[in-house]
Amino acid sequence: MPVSTKVEAVAPPGQVTAAASLVPLPLPPGPSALQDGGEGDDELGDDDSRDDEDEDEGEDEEPRLKYQRLGGSVPTLLSSDAAACLTVGERMIALGTHDGTVHLLDFQGNQVREFRVHTATVNEVSFDSDGEYVGSCSDDGTVVISSLYTDEKEKFEYHRPVKAVALDPEYARKSSKQFALGGLAGQLIFLSKGWLGYREQILHSGEGTVHVVKWRTSLIAWANDAGVKVYDTASHQRITFIERSPRANLLRPTLVWQDDTVLLIGWADCIKVAVVRTRGWDGLTGTLGPGTKYVEIRTSLNTEYYVSGLAPFGDQLVVLAYLPDKDDNAAESISTAFPSQGHAPRPEVRIVTRQNEELATDALSIHGYERYKAKDYVLAHAPFIESGGATGQWAAGDESLYYIVSPKDVVLARPRDADDHVKWLLQHGYYDKALAAVEEGNAKPELLEEVGSRYLDHLILERHYDKAAELCPKLLRGSAPAWERWVFHFAHLRQLPSLAPYIPTANPQLRDTVYELVLNSLVTNPSYHDQLLTTIKSWPSTIYSVPTIIAPIQLQISTGSKSPALKEALAELHVLDKQYEKALAIYVELEKPFVFEFIEQHNLYGSIHDKVVHLMRLNGKRAVQMLINQSDSTDATEVVSQLQKEDEDGTLREYLHLYLHSLFEKDPTAAKEYHGLQVELYADYEPRLLLPFLRSSHYYNLDEAYEVCTKRGLTRERVFILGRMGNSREALALIINELKDIQQAVSFVQSQADEELWEELITQSMHNPDMVGSLLEHTVGHIDPLHLVNKVPAGMSIPRSVLTLQL
Repeated sequence: MPVSTKVEAVAPPGQVTAAASLVPLPLPPGPSALQDGGEGDDELGDDDSRDDEDEDEGEDEEPRLKYQRLGGSVPTLLSSDAAACLTVGERMIALGTHDGTVHLLDFQGNQVREFRVHTATVNEVSFDSDGEYVGSCSDDGTVVISSLYTDEKEKFEYHRPVKAVALDPEYARKSSKQFALGGLAGQLIFLSKGWLGYREQILHSGEGTVHVVKWRTSLIAWANDAGVKVYDTASHQRITFIERSPRANLLRPTLVWQDDTVLLIGWADCIKVAVVRTRGWDGLTGTLGPGTKYVEIRTSLNTEYYVSGLAPFGDQLVVLAYLPDKDDNAAESISTAFPSQGHAPRPEVRIVTRQNEELATDALSIHGYERYKAKDYVLAHAPFIESGGATGQWAAGDESLYYIVSPKDVVLARPRDADDHVKWLLQHGYYDKALAAVEEGNAKPELLEEVGSRYLDHLILERHYDKAAELCPKLLRGSAPAWERWVFHFAHLRQLPSLAPYIPTANPQLRDTVYELVLNSLVTNPSYHDQLLTTIKSWPSTIYSVPTIIAPIQLQISTGSKSPALKEALAELHVLDKQYEKALAIYVELEKPFVFEFIEQHNLYGSIHDKVVHLMRLNGKRAVQMLINQSDSTDATEVVSQLQKEDEDGTLREYLHLYLHSLFEKDPTAAKEYHGLQVELYADYEPRLLLPFLRSSHYYNLDEAYEVCTKRGLTRERVFILGRMGNSREALALIINELKDIQQAVSFVQSQADEELWEELITQSMHNPDMVGSLLEHTVGHIDPLHLVNKVPAGMSIPRSVLTLQL
């Protein structure tokens, strides 16, 4: 019967540690859906509805177990019958039903074999440790032991219903074929095979119905109306008695051997953990000597629910709990364990510590739970996990499996693994934790794609685009389809600039159209032009079409964009496209410091003639040197013209001087038409070089040059120009009156070879005694001293004692 998923979870009475989570179990798939015994899609999710306040508080508590209905043949078998008991063996499952049949199933629920050996309810099924024999008992008073792989079968008949049977764990290995049984007759019967057949031995009797028998190694534990006892077949002694719970009459007890020495006991509202110990040589007195066994009760828990089943869960316990009526105040009321028809609570699977702390609680939507009593449920467990694929074999030593059995349902519970943990984190929005869990390596690698997709979807929904982009390399890794899908998604959201820095260019390499889409997205918005430039510099040009990107950038610039980064990006693309002249024009315009190296690297000297001004402004000395080196191919007129035309603020005039000076030094006639201009430039920037220039050049106007020198007070240069103009007397006057340098005056007169100029020199010197003295000193051999002395005015004192003495 289908179960509605919108149902109310039943919370346990009293204070609990973890709120019960409602687990609505879907209908199992039919045999055709799971022909190979696979799980199909009947696994339960974690998004379970919670209707009360306690459940809301525990909503973020991750479950410890996951549930699914056992499929295969089970739904068909239980459609016409009802489950009574279930036992998990080493190789298969045995399901006993109310019509007396024992069904052998693989671990996916597919029927392997069946034994129709009873005529009434099967109360218990027991495997030997090798999984070769199965024993079953029934209300029809029979016990049947069947071989799983042969037709061997043994049947034992009793006059009262048999409630429990347990095979010797080594039944298949020993010829004694021992087993134990008990029931309404109130006897624990031990059977052993000898030469003359089976021999029965009554180990205990007289304390009411034997409800359950469990055998581990040499220890047989059983429960009757008085309590729990343990018998050691090795020493043939009963080693303990554990008193039953006060409410034990309400429910069938549960006995589970956790290992060779630990016995779990669940009975009504009490759980006990008993440990079998061996007495050592500790000096204890008494009738029991060293080597005998005894039992300690390590844990005793009182519960607010009835224990319908019990199993170990590592250091904790799994309890199949049946809740009593909240409104029933009568502690011993049978109605709490056996409610009126149609009002029963859902069974709960609880994980508790051995200090009775509840860690997790799940309420199960079992088919028909409203009509079931506490005794209708069974919990069986197997400390195995599937390892043999379709063969149904299970390997010991791994996580346990738990089977919750009701008349019309078998639910499989297993500990949640790393994959389940990741999925739960995703469902509850803990995306960063889910990613960390996958990266730890315990979950399936395939989950990374789901985690990545869900995490990115979440970040995009929250508009955390930068965070989403940053995580893409970690989430998408080497999946080219995934990368392209998210690139287009970011493009749709107009957020490609966020993703661009993280897009891979290799391993994987995407389609060229993807990279072109990204670059184009960075072109139109000026705020992304710096990123565009960085991207073009970092991406290999082989992964996209360079001309495809050049076109939109040129369009953007032509429509008025003045972004330096956009222009530089265009230059970079021109370089990639081997259009170096175009790139140079942009680099020069942007005054990039590496432009000179770029010119040299690509031999672009023929392209610099129209870029003189920019090169000068960038680095005048380097520009001049480059122009001088290329003077054979560079017209000086064009260089001078550019520098003069663009020199609006006068900043280029000095570079013009530097260029013409360097050119003059290389070839004095290369720019002779500008020698007149150079006179001004030398006078302004390097006056010390003007006189050598005036002496070396014959291509400047003397009058203009004289005027320049006059304005700037350059006397020696004026003297030279006057001399070259033939105006020797005026030049001599400048030397005598302004320079007051008789030695230069004498040298000047000597260079002129003009006798009248000597007389001019004497005449202009007579007004200054010092000059007369210097003249007497420096003209020896050129002027007759007596002639000079005769010219000296009467009474003038000449400060030249040596010459006076000579005279």
